[in-house]
Amino acid sequence: MSKKKVNILKQKTNSRVKKFSDFREQVIFNKKIDRIPVKIQKRGNKFVAYVDGDMLDTYSSEKEARKMAATFIKQYKG
Repeated sequence: MSKKKVNILKQKTNSRVKKFSDFREQVIFNKKIDRIPVKIQKRGNKFVAYVDGDMLDTYSSEKEARKMAATFIKQYKG
């Protein structure tokens, strides 16, 4: 077998089986705002905002979660 085929086989065997919690928690937004990582996950019908790895709060819409994460960063940056 060639090296390429061996690498592809290794990638397929190393893949992890998804758990039910992986389906429930979807990452919607994963970017940096002013060099600080912000992640928004959807849990059920709510959106949870994380700033620098710490949970900020739970919001009813993605737009509101993004806006509050941005204002939190502006307010407490320093």
